Amino acid sequence: MSTQVYYRRWRPKRFDDLVGQEPIAHTLKQAIARNRVAHAYLFCGPRGTGKTSTARILAKAVNCLAPQEGEPCNACRPCQAVNEGRALDLVEIDAASNRGIDEIRDIREKVRYSPAEARYKVYVLDEAHMLTDPAADALLKTLEEPPAHVIFVLATTDPQKLAPTIVSRCQRYDFRRVTPQAMTRMLARICEAEGIQADESALGAIARHADGSMRDAESLLEQGVTAFGSPLSQEQVRLLLGLTADDRVRTLVGQMLHGQAPEALATLGAIATEGLNLRQLHRQLVEEVREMMLIKAGAQGMVTQPAEVVREQTQQVQGIPMERLLQALRLLGQVSFRQEAPPTLALELAIIETAQALDGAAVRAEVAASSPTQATPEQAAPRRAAPSSPPPLREALPAAPAGPTPAPFRPRPAPVSAPAAPPPTPLPEDATPEQRLRARWDDIIRALSRQKARRYYLGSLLRDCRQSRWEDGTLYLEFAHQSHMERMQEEMDTPEGRRLLLDSVANALGLTSPPKVEMALAGGVQKTDRANRSPLVQSAVNMGARILEETEEHSYDE
Repeated sequence: MSTQVYYRRWRPKRFDDLVGQEPIAHTLKQAIARNRVAHAYLFCGPRGTGKTSTARILAKAVNCLAPQEGEPCNACRPCQAVNEGRALDLVEIDAASNRGIDEIRDIREKVRYSPAEARYKVYVLDEAHMLTDPAADALLKTLEEPPAHVIFVLATTDPQKLAPTIVSRCQRYDFRRVTPQAMTRMLARICEAEGIQADESALGAIARHADGSMRDAESLLEQGVTAFGSPLSQEQVRLLLGLTADDRVRTLVGQMLHGQAPEALATLGAIATEGLNLRQLHRQLVEEVREMMLIKAGAQGMVTQPAEVVREQTQQVQGIPMERLLQALRLLGQVSFRQEAPPTLALELAIIETAQALDGAAVRAEVAASSPTQATPEQAAPRRAAPSSPPPLREALPAAPAGPTPAPFRPRPAPVSAPAAPPPTPLPEDATPEQRLRARWDDIIRALSRQKARRYYLGSLLRDCRQSRWEDGTLYLEFAHQSHMERMQEEMDTPEGRRLLLDSVANALGLTSPPKVEMALAGGVQKTDRANRSPLVQSAVNMGARILEETEEHSYDE
């Protein structure tokens, strides 16, 4: 048995062998058949899509002694020399490691010499975007007017980094990602030729995981065959790639879309306990919700899953509004994993926020249903203007606080963008602020759940408070998690976030003066409201400074 790996053994040898690049193959064949070969080509596109393989086929075709409608015969001496890697007139240069001006000057000197055996000498510069600026400038003149016996092929995965003067001197061909369907068919051909039995679902899972790279798909297939042999099942592929079973992913998505946060967190915990790759799980969740969104939008043809899976997804998406799918997809798309945080925290935040967003939508619907039919337009305006956009990115660790100087507190009726006053709860006329706070705390959270400050929904952050109390004109908030406390402090540094919180508290407690706010962790160190600091300190914080330690100021007049 040959020791070559699959992606080298099954490298395309003809233009018709290219997978998923039919327009490029057709154009190049016609150019060779009509003797309209250009002096410079630019092949750009994602990795593993056939750029270097196409350059080698082009080198064979232009030098083939018996071409067949633009295709190389793969039987003559020039073709066999390229296939065996011993062609003197095919020069492949890795521009990532030969990127300096000295290497390009060497090429400029060598292009003057005629080919050793073939008609054309073909230079292939792989990863051409890695050339330094002086090297690119040195290549310009040669690339524009090379000798008649020289053809340049520049291959790159990042054409934006190439100088426009280089791009304009080449014929550009954009290679596209290989579709999962085409990739699955090619993998089936390889299995048939190699005598391997593999389930179609297993090949489909490999194709979807390869993300458009045929080389990655062939490497994964060989890895699976090496690990498990033949036959190769879908369950073995999942174990190899660290994927979660599709039914568990679909169960987790259903729990998220129906606001079942405890059940969803339990499912996530069970998956994490099994040691499965959480980044792969996140990718599967995004793909599952995306496919449901496409089905809901009537674009079932864009879903690459088998027919029975599409039917199951269609049944699951019934009764779920499109707005809920879009909201879940945005939240999952904003997940950011951090090494410093617990591995499940990012997904846990997305699950909880999705459930809270659904709770907020249910509360709005309940308020709208229970509102009096004689409500005036002014009374109904705040409910109609409630924002429906999802909260922004919830990272595993909070960002550094920044923002303008908080505006002075002015109790006033909340406008459309401010939280509506909580509905009055019957209380004795002589009720203390502490009693009013306990009675109307849920109303404050419910009102702020629909209000977003600069980055976060304040109600979602306040739900993390284990205890809230009123003492001597100060509102004390005790948070269970440091990240929520720091995010609330970040919002209190902005005028809109400070006004939203203080207006809601003032309206609920009937205050005529601005309350002070102090925050602390459960059993942790207390954090004082930053608005109580001196203007000089506050200005420094707004310009990006960090407070490392706070000490109480003493007088030394004694």
